Amino acid sequence: MLRWRHVSEIRLNTDYSTRGLSASEIVAVVQAWQNGALSRHSMLDIFRRGEVLPEGRTNEEEVRLIGLGKPEPEPQKG
Repeated sequence: MLRWRHVSEIRLNTDYSTRGLSASEIVAVVQAWQNGALSRHSMLDIFRRGEVLPEGRTNEEEVRLIGLGKPEPEPQKG
């Protein structure tokens, strides 16, 4: 008989998807967002469900991280 000790919970992975979004699907989503057909929230949700973004990260965290990665604007010459 098999006995399990100190196991409080077992979760089975029910994500049977073998692929995320393809490059062309990502481009299509970004273009739809740029053209105003999708909100940023919807775009990030699609990326999360398509396994482009990590599941546990909120939209607010993602937007903050995007802002951190942007270069500083160059000063205007004049």
